[in-house]
Amino acid sequence: MLSEAVPAALGAAISPSALLFIAFLLVNPHPRKRALIFLAGAVLITLVVGFVVVLVLQGSGVEGAKHHTVSPWIDLAIGILLVGSAMVIYFRPPRGPKAAKQRRELGLIGVLGIGILMYTPSPLYLASLHAIAKGHASLLVTVLSIILIAAIYMLMIEIPIIAHTIWPDATVRGVTVVNTWLAKHGRTIIIIVAAGFGVYLIVSGIAHLV
Repeated sequence: MLSEAVPAALGAAISPSALLFIAFLLVNPHPRKRALIFLAGAVLITLVVGFVVVLVLQGSGVEGAKHHTVSPWIDLAIGILLVGSAMVIYFRPPRGPKAAKQRRELGLIGVLGIGILMYTPSPLYLASLHAIAKGHASLLVTVLSIILIAAIYMLMIEIPIIAHTIWPDATVRGVTVVNTWLAKHGRTIIIIVAAGFGVYLIVSGIAHLV
């Protein structure tokens, strides 16, 4: 169900920390090589988890016997997780960026590891995968949907890499401006999206259980 999966993935894509790190990579030596390795780490964890989660939800015993859909208990659980995450982000003090000196010490393996760690699936990304699993589309459609959602999830690093290939100097300036704006408003956007989608899933789960 892309109508549910895409909005959740867009919310999950908002990552000031990922944008800050890609901006750092693009202004240092070998920018494209290091940025692509960072992207490779993100792609690896995002797609592996994406396929595993959807296959587990569709192939396990959480499906209803009468309806060809994932159990509403999963809706309820993910909804509670999203609302809880929104509350944690709201009450947690903003995290400061890591020192640039620490980042300069990272080799290519370290950059790959940061890509994997930074894109370990968030609750909103899991919610988007759950929406795909509920659709029970054909294998081809499901695979393409997972790839599409993963691509949306990683927009914060995909767009700067593509743009840097065409307009390197303008991209660095633009990423810096956007990152400054996200530093001020990114938390609020994530909280609103997570809480809104979480409430929707809770209501949907309860409605199907009654």
